[in-house]
Amino acid sequence: MPHIKCCVVALIVGATAGTTGARAQELSGPVFPEGLSVTNGIEGDLPASGVQLPASLLPLPAVDSLVALPKSTCPLTPGQLTAVRTGVASGFVGVNAYLYHYFKKAWWSGERAPRFFFHADWDQQFRDQDKFGHMLGGYHLARFGYLGLRGACVGKTKAIIWSGAYAAAFQLQIEIFDGQFKKYGFSYADMIANTTGQTLAVLQEVYPSLRAVKPTVSYHKTRALRSGMSAELRPSLDYAGQTYWFSTDVARILPEGTRPYWPDFIRFSVGQCVTD
Repeated sequence: MPHIKCCVVALIVGATAGTTGARAQELSGPVFPEGLSVTNGIEGDLPASGVQLPASLLPLPAVDSLVALPKSTCPLTPGQLTAVRTGVASGFVGVNAYLYHYFKKAWWSGERAPRFFFHADWDQQFRDQDKFGHMLGGYHLARFGYLGLRGACVGKTKAIIWSGAYAAAFQLQIEIFDGQFKKYGFSYADMIANTTGQTLAVLQEVYPSLRAVKPTVSYHKTRALRSGMSAELRPSLDYAGQTYWFSTDVARILPEGTRPYWPDFIRFSVGQCVTD
């Protein structure tokens, strides 16, 4: 891509200089048509020397020799854009299919409830540790959705809206399935946590200064998981091994003159964990 950009600049400068010089010196000969096209070098014959033709009658390049320039808002050619959008769409479908398969096997394989029901699961044994997991999930679903759409040259506003809607719809379907099984139920507490994470991701794109704070997670296997104390225990439910952090990029919030003196690898973080 750097080579392509250099060529584009050179062509624009060359065309402008050529046109300006021709007008300044009032030279005879063909006039450059308005606009700029880039071709593969195979073009029609120019008129004989000294013959002046209007721009509309100048021979144009063969249609199959035209090469489209990337737009200023998207650094991809049409062919590249099609390939990227196909890849992003396939990634969305593939990841969603895998996550649905995982959730169905891990959670939605128990006894079904006689009817759809709601369950407010505040302050259970896990002390709301899973709510941080829901928040982090909503945050990353919206964040990666936005990055994928922007990489496919979707406008910023549309990418923000669609990534937020995607994250909300994905996590809503999880709660709808939970509401059909006795062990879980539809949790509005989970929905609050989901929405909090999604909203944070959206706000960080609208207000870049908020990116100074990043939610993240660290994990280590607990003795209970290593010893196989419970057949149902797995990393996603091993709450005592999970720590959820709000990690602050200190350099980003310091006055501009002091930022070079703060080591980038030192961050101020606050975490939440549970024991036993």
